[in-house]
Amino acid sequence: MGKRQIIYRPDRIAGSKELLNREVNLVTKEARVWHGTITAIGPAEVELKDARKGTHRIAFAHIDRIYSDSKTGY
Repeated sequence: MGKRQIIYRPDRIAGSKELLNREVNLVTKEARVWHGTITAIGPAEVELKDARKGTHRIAFAHIDRIYSDSKTGY
């Protein structure tokens, strides 16, 4: 079994239902990486809950990309 990465740029994040409740890595424009689950997507920001149950709100303007791993059958 393999993996592939699905990458979302800020223009694809707004209104994306497939990101909700998904475990992701969020990379900011300052090259910081946040790992957690997307719990909400607003008109201008994303809410991410990390493993320590901390909630973070990150504006689209500060996001470089969001990516997640998807398992493949091959």
